[in-house]
Amino acid sequence: MKYRSKEQTAYAALIEGAIRPGPPLLAGAAAGLGKTHGFTIPLVASGKKISIAMSTRQLIDQFLESDALKQALTTRPATVVALQTRRSFDTQQQYREHKEKAFSADVLVITHAAALIDTWMPGYANLRDRDVVLFDEADLLADAADLRNTFSIDADILEACKANEMAHLEAAKAVKDKADTTEDKAAATAIIYALENPAWYKEVGKDESGALILKHRMPGRMLKRLVADTKRCIFTSGTLQVAGRFDYFSKALGLDSIAAESKHIDPVVHGSLAVRVSSKDLSSKQMADQIMAAERPTLVLTTSHALTAELGALCTSAVVRAAGEPLTNAVARCTDDGILIAAGAWSGLDAPRLRWKTVVIPKTPYLRPTILDGRQVTRYLDSKVVAIRRTNQGFHRGLRTPDANCTLLLLDPRSSRDELRQAIPERFKVDWEAFAEGSRVLPSHLSAERTRSNALRAPAIKEHGQKCSHEGCVVTELHQLDVHHLKPIAEGARLTVLSDVVVLCKNHHADAHQFMKMADLQATNDE
Repeated sequence: MKYRSKEQTAYAALIEGAIRPGPPLLAGAAAGLGKTHGFTIPLVASGKKISIAMSTRQLIDQFLESDALKQALTTRPATVVALQTRRSFDTQQQYREHKEKAFSADVLVITHAAALIDTWMPGYANLRDRDVVLFDEADLLADAADLRNTFSIDADILEACKANEMAHLEAAKAVKDKADTTEDKAAATAIIYALENPAWYKEVGKDESGALILKHRMPGRMLKRLVADTKRCIFTSGTLQVAGRFDYFSKALGLDSIAAESKHIDPVVHGSLAVRVSSKDLSSKQMADQIMAAERPTLVLTTSHALTAELGALCTSAVVRAAGEPLTNAVARCTDDGILIAAGAWSGLDAPRLRWKTVVIPKTPYLRPTILDGRQVTRYLDSKVVAIRRTNQGFHRGLRTPDANCTLLLLDPRSSRDELRQAIPERFKVDWEAFAEGSRVLPSHLSAERTRSNALRAPAIKEHGQKCSHEGCVVTELHQLDVHHLKPIAEGARLTVLSDVVVLCKNHHADAHQFMKMADLQATNDE
């Protein structure tokens, strides 16, 4: 089989070489390389029992109609079945017959959710009987696991069960006894188990709305048992690496070891990308003006449905994805020269009809922190990794073909931070330093400030408290706190006293320098 590029050929060879028992293979492939062709053809041609896990049902539907699968089936006839849920059938007998057909198929296509269920319910998808299980868009597995591992009892349910003033364990037991729905009883059962069997990676507490939440710190580790029991697992995606290493992904999934041949393959040449980053905070109106002036078709990737609606109201000609609307439906409503504003569209948006000329990311897509009982239980590292991953996925929506030309508009100044620049591959040669006045001195300024802060750190935290002083921020973890000098080091050497500094989390500390909001911070300190 002839592949379209040297990189796609190398990727296919990597997959082909892993069709045998062994430790998990991590096969990174930048978007646009053509990884679907690269893994489908060798897997089908192998004659082995294969399972391919995809993140959504929509992506499965696209795969079943894809040229990649059609070409693969010309090399070797094979039966391909997508596993359905029980609700897709009228009777239990129909469902049973479907599962028998699926389990006997040469290629079984499933969702990530189905794989997670099979981890704890062997036989649900019979993945342990497969020679190879490949997870496409594998960087989303932790998110899928998080959805299955986060249990919540809403504040109104607690109140209805007269449990809102009880301690967490007693409240969960009350809900289990009195709640009307199976879902609430199941959530209560999970919370009770977590409280009676504590573990460092499980957190129970109330969020800002008063809901009682069970949060798993490392949800991706749900798959660890399945990976250990399966002959060979292959994980593939464009964003498996962080800073050129697989460490973060491996830790998130609890992988004890990975195949030595694991690698990331980036095309040497694939499309052209122009990057523009705002050097200052923009209002929603200013963001909308940028969107309306951009070359079309334009894809606007937002971090929330609320921001989607806000920008949609200002961009009157845009197609706005509604909350709960399938992404494919929103795409279908967008014209060839239109604007699509959508939340949650970082991946799985392959629309051959629409070749996005501009991709806009209005807000840096950090992961929203989870706060339970006033404590942040998610890590800044996780938030940073998500921002890198989403930014990388986002601009690749505009680079789906080798000759694509796309402009990436990053309308949040935070996107130019050193820690996020790795989202854009070096081959695009972005001049980050040109985006903000004074950005050349910012990294050294921060480094110098942290050096001179060491002696003041303990006294400053004792004086001002172990909490970020930024209004509304609740970060209290010591390792996430910095001491920020209200009088910049650029003003010269001087004696620093405790009234010259404030305690900030690393996120707001970087903001203070990036946005130069010294006056606001001084006012906050004086108050």
